[in-house]
Amino acid sequence: MAIIYFNKKHTGKIALFLLCALLLTGVCFLISSERKGSVAEYATNDETGRFFTEVSDTPSKIKFFQQFDIEIKPGSELLDEIKIPEKFNVTYKDYNALQKRTGFDLEKYKGVKARRSVYTMKSGGKAVIIVYKGSVIAGHIESGIYGESYRALTDYTQKRKNNGTT
Repeated sequence: MAIIYFNKKHTGKIALFLLCALLLTGVCFLISSERKGSVAEYATNDETGRFFTEVSDTPSKIKFFQQFDIEIKPGSELLDEIKIPEKFNVTYKDYNALQKRTGFDLEKYKGVKARRSVYTMKSGGKAVIIVYKGSVIAGHIESGIYGESYRALTDYTQKRKNNGTT
């Protein structure tokens, strides 16, 4: 067992060093947690206005989709984990532009791991949300056919309003 002796005149310097190290660790932690994105309870867009984003289970996710007039088939949820890239390529830049139309922005979630929930819609196609720390941070509609473009959640709401089906 090693025994470390400190000279009394160095005790103050060591205490100051340990205090600075502790403060620096705390500051780094705060910066890191802020960089990883703090989630909001609500988001806003021009088509639907303000909508809630907090989800904790399948029923709350279904209620989330109902805000966009999207009806989900019961028992159709598929879950997986994704990682949002640190650096966006052109595909992610386009996807984020789609998210901004709905009221989301993935920029502040670069590098985080999130959960993706994919549901079958009663009208056909798939409804997808990405959840981080209990809040939806992104979502889209897809046909389920490989290679077809994603649509914003608000596109579905607008389509139903234009067809007079709401």
